[in-house]
Amino acid sequence: MNAHTDLIDRYFDAWNETDGTRRRELIAATWSTDADYRDPLLSGTGHDGIDAMIRAVQERFPHHTFRRTGQIDGFADRLRFSWELAAPAGDAIAKGSDFGVIDPHGRLQAITGFLDQVPDGV
Repeated sequence: MNAHTDLIDRYFDAWNETDGTRRRELIAATWSTDADYRDPLLSGTGHDGIDAMIRAVQERFPHHTFRRTGQIDGFADRLRFSWELAAPAGDAIAKGSDFGVIDPHGRLQAITGFLDQVPDGV
């Protein structure tokens, strides 16, 4: 695995972590303190904002998990990857592609997400 793969796998670990203390530890290890996340439905700034955003998604979609699909493409301080949100039975209910910027310390500075598929009613 390379540094980008480790970083993004930890990113998904944070999205899937339901224990609040452990999730905040993962966020701190993965994101810069002034990080920013944006997609058409959500936004979060800083560790507290990102934690609140993840918690809200977990409350809306209990027992669902995010997983990376495919490899991570990156160069310099930029990367992109695709993902899906899987229901407890394993079926993907949402899919997307994210683009990221990495800070000089190897943590996420920014993620911009694009949704390729969303559940009905979202």
